Amino acid sequence: MQVLVFNAGSSSLKFGVYAVEATARELLRGSYERFRQGSCTYRFRCGETDERGQVAFASPGDAVKGVPDALKRFGLERIDALGHRIVHGGARFSAPTLLDDETVEAIAALTPLAPLHNPANLEAVRLCRGLWPDLRQVAVFDTAFHLTNPAFATTYAVPEEWRDAGLRRYGFHGTSHKYVAQRAAEEIGRPLSELKLVSLHLGNGASMCAVDRGQSVDSSMGMTPLEGLMMGTRSGDIDPGAFGFLSRELGLTVQEIEDALYHESGLKGVAGSSDMRDIEDRAAKGDPQAELAIEIYAYRARKYVGAYAAAMGGLDAIVFTAGIGENSPSMRRRVCEGLEFMGLRLDQERNLAVNLAGREAPQIQADDSRVRILVTETAEELMIARETAEALATGNAGGTPGAAQRVNA
Repeated sequence: MQVLVFNAGSSSLKFGVYAVEATARELLRGSYERFRQGSCTYRFRCGETDERGQVAFASPGDAVKGVPDALKRFGLERIDALGHRIVHGGARFSAPTLLDDETVEAIAALTPLAPLHNPANLEAVRLCRGLWPDLRQVAVFDTAFHLTNPAFATTYAVPEEWRDAGLRRYGFHGTSHKYVAQRAAEEIGRPLSELKLVSLHLGNGASMCAVDRGQSVDSSMGMTPLEGLMMGTRSGDIDPGAFGFLSRELGLTVQEIEDALYHESGLKGVAGSSDMRDIEDRAAKGDPQAELAIEIYAYRARKYVGAYAAAMGGLDAIVFTAGIGENSPSMRRRVCEGLEFMGLRLDQERNLAVNLAGREAPQIQADDSRVRILVTETAEELMIARETAEALATGNAGGTPGAAQRVNA
């Protein structure tokens, strides 16, 4: 089966084509990001081709419409199914689900839980249903992996009426954390069922996950993708009393506060930019606000490593992934500093020499470290392709088999 996968965010679009048989093999990986002033950067990787450039797409939605041309260019017009990353599935969606009208409406109803993400996911779904109307399309949910979290990790200490209304912790980036845990176990050479891991998905959106013997037992994000770590434009953990304070002192409405916590906070709120690459460049030149933003980002991640080691009663490895986790040796060093008491020791030469070509997962711990430290590219799209193909092959996603369709360029 040849599966086209979409990972549509609020500020980027990733897509890929995968041949899924006994294993999933990547045929094409593409991305559009850094949308500014009516254009964006793109990157296509197909075989020996690794092409980067600029293109006139003003938004991720515009970029979706350009994907058929990209597929035609690389001779990949013929596809069998589409898989979509959906951030929030609530408690209802615990497995990949066929995207029919009813499912789309149910996902839209969850928008208040992920106002920055579900609308972007659904825009891509609607566009793709128009571009490929005869193909089966499947939703794979970020929240599904975390539905194994125990009640004591997901329950907020709030009135029962609030909890009955759906106020609870869910966790996100589940597809990424699931892949990273599996990849780490492969690299370590031990069954995932024997390992206690902490996955650090550090990017513009950031979360951490405690994976205890293959199951997610806690995640830094909560009811929405706002809780937890400091992120590109999101605050992460904040005293809920801030809402009352800001309302009284600045006259802000709940909507204004929530919008600012999602869009104007995090790295952007502290340093004026949501791009860690820009912030690290400024910090190297002595910018105090850039330095502070980096220190906060690393400190919060380091705290969660310690908390999750305690929650699991031990730690075998930590795994860095996503844009910052994969590409910033400085941030990896900062997160690991001070964790020597746990037996975690970083080898800085290995840290600086990380090469992730070919989906490698290099180990960068010192020889005497009791805890392994790995880095690997996340592969959300590959996992979505696997889960889409498996769900359709077994019939667990519902629907009826459809014929492959040639993309209309």
